[in-house]
Amino acid sequence: MRRAQPVDTLDGMRASWRSIFTAVFLGASIMAATISACSSGGERPGVGGLSDTNPRLEAGSASDASNEAEASVEPDSCKNAVKDGNETDIDCGGNQCSKCIDGKTCIATTDCAGGGCLNGKCVTPACTNNTKDGDETDNDCGGSLCLARCTYGKRCVNSADCVTASCVMSKCACPAGMVEAVRQGAATAYCIDATEVTKAQYQKFYIASDVNSQDPVCKAAGKQSFSPRDAWSPQDVPGGLAFNLSLPVHYVDWCDAYAYCKWAGKQLCGSVTGGTVAPAQADTASAGAWYNACSKGGASTHPYGDTPVEGKCNSGQDPDAGAGSSATCGSQAQSRSGYGCAQNRDEGIHEVVNGDIGGGYTEILFRGCAGGMLGLYHMTGNVAEWENSCDSDQTDANCRVRGGSYKSGSESALRCDDGRTVKRVPPDTPEGNASLADVGIRCCLF
Repeated sequence: MRRAQPVDTLDGMRASWRSIFTAVFLGASIMAATISACSSGGERPGVGGLSDTNPRLEAGSASDASNEAEASVEPDSCKNAVKDGNETDIDCGGNQCSKCIDGKTCIATTDCAGGGCLNGKCVTPACTNNTKDGDETDNDCGGSLCLARCTYGKRCVNSADCVTASCVMSKCACPAGMVEAVRQGAATAYCIDATEVTKAQYQKFYIASDVNSQDPVCKAAGKQSFSPRDAWSPQDVPGGLAFNLSLPVHYVDWCDAYAYCKWAGKQLCGSVTGGTVAPAQADTASAGAWYNACSKGGASTHPYGDTPVEGKCNSGQDPDAGAGSSATCGSQAQSRSGYGCAQNRDEGIHEVVNGDIGGGYTEILFRGCAGGMLGLYHMTGNVAEWENSCDSDQTDANCRVRGGSYKSGSESALRCDDGRTVKRVPPDTPEGNASLADVGIRCCLF
């Protein structure tokens, strides 16, 4: 006969078994939780909270090469449909998961497959779809994602958005030294130099110039120097170097003019939309940039109107035309005019600004020769100006020079539609060099 156990003994045994069961169950639960945390990229107990996905934390025997191979494989945390670790969005971004597609959250461009992170969202800059998207300031230009800068008149936030490097009232504006040329009947405009290019401006280009960046036609011809054929370099007697630097550069060929404008971040004036203009269209305001600016959109024959006024611009007949050529520099030279002595060879040419030794100026001189656009000077007379309008793409092409010069002889000859031709690169002969004596440069920017 079995002896009955005391009630308190049975209760004690039940409590003991309950404790053992509880310990086993809790131990299993803790182990499962630990495994789950490790597999989901959570913190691993005992390693200071560092991610278990770092192969350097694995103990023991794996080689560095094996660890590096493991590091290149996305961890499971990048496939669990949860935003965890350093992901910027679910299973993407950060430095472990693949890059995020457009529309996903990002912190930097490196988080995005499309290469752009804008306002915390991934984007792919199009910049070629004729639409203002991303952080573009205008269609396909400006902002931090597009390489293209906006042209004159387009919307901008700051100067870095603009080709002109000038943003005024949220529009790309003409840079200093250039003025707006309105296109008649068109919504767009462009910029043109307020005056002829001075010797001071050209000297900076001459010192810094690179013959490998010139027009392909000129490069193919083997042009190795941008030195003007004569009247170069600027002289310091008489009148001082600052005075001579303020004279327009001349004796330059078409290749010199094209390369200077390109170096200055501009273009040699041609079509109203940039590039070349056909000679037959150059005197049409809707086609030729130089003619459009000079004639105020075709409204007048001269920059200042239809009636020529002697002495208005430097045609060679006005009081300040200069002293002409002489063997030595002397006091006979007129005010504001170039010296024709042996050192300078600038006879008959007016200085265009009150330049200083560094090429800066505070005043444009000879303001009577103004127009056609507001703030534009010396479009006719003084020196003629090369145009990007040639009858072929050869070195010996005939290219147009505009506006007449101090050699024209009368104001009536200084018309906006005056456009004789000169060889793109005249032969290096007395006759070829003489054809450049009164030819200078003016640039446009589109």
